[in-house]
Amino acid sequence: MNFLTEELNKALAELALNGLAQPDNEKFITEFASQKAALLRGNLNISGVEMLKSQRNEFSEFTQLNESRWQTGFDLLETHIRICIESGVDLHRNMQNGSENEDLFLFTVLLRHHARACHISNEILCLLKNGFSDAAHARWRALHEVNVTAMFIDKHGEECARRFDAHEIIDCYDGMKEHKKFEHRLNSKAPEQSIIDNYKIMFDAAKKEFGKGFETHYGWAAIYFPDRTPKSVGFRALEQDVELEHMRPYYKMASQNVHAGSKGTKSRLALSECEDDVLIVGQSSSGMCDPAHSTALSLMQITLTLLKFNPNIDNVVLMNLLRKYAEDIGDAFKFALEKSNSD
Repeated sequence: MNFLTEELNKALAELALNGLAQPDNEKFITEFASQKAALLRGNLNISGVEMLKSQRNEFSEFTQLNESRWQTGFDLLETHIRICIESGVDLHRNMQNGSENEDLFLFTVLLRHHARACHISNEILCLLKNGFSDAAHARWRALHEVNVTAMFIDKHGEECARRFDAHEIIDCYDGMKEHKKFEHRLNSKAPEQSIIDNYKIMFDAAKKEFGKGFETHYGWAAIYFPDRTPKSVGFRALEQDVELEHMRPYYKMASQNVHAGSKGTKSRLALSECEDDVLIVGQSSSGMCDPAHSTALSLMQITLTLLKFNPNIDNVVLMNLLRKYAEDIGDAFKFALEKSNSD
């Protein structure tokens, strides 16, 4: 773009020779920038088709090479996800036929978590195949939260499920207030005040029904930690309660791909096999092992939580199958990495 700077300087020099005042120079620069932006946009409209075609071909070619490198692991993970989805579908059908189950509400809440976990797992698989391991790890972070939350709700039963479900009112009301506060700066109209007022009534009713502290972020879970204030209860407490706190190092590592910390600008899974200090802006075939294996484990755990609602021999066999798949997925990605490094 330096040619535009040179063109602008030349034009300004000519204006100076004509004795144009500084304010007029500022106006000229604004008009110059607007005209050149329109010109560049027009050129891109013409050349952009070929540019995008070339870029998309390169993207597809890289994806094929990446899938080839990790094919066994990708195939196992995709099969694992499919089995978990079908397990949820079958169990939902069976539970509907046996609707007299006293924990039906608990099952429904957990089923929603399981569906969300399957959806996130498919997103992760898509990101991995296309060469975005850091983004996949960030999505695993969300999967881990869904899994831990589901296990926590399952452990504490029907009442916990109802508290979790009712907490939607808290989230909705808080979100509406924030939207209303910034609607002009967002240029996005918030809900009408009458709607917000109605949610305030439901918000107050929920606090009254479920007790002090219910309005906090994890207020729905706070009563299960009587030695702590509701505000101090967070996700870490849930992790510890379901004995998954050992995943905290991986969770913190994945958080680097969510938050804007210093380490996240330097430590990238996509560069885990690169010795040089480079900046990654696109695809990479590196860093697949941790997000893939972690996804297999978390999806297995939440599926097992769901399958416990119908503890027959079919589901016991299925549980063992999923455990083996999770183990094999980890081994397959590890083997592919070691094979690449030895070639």
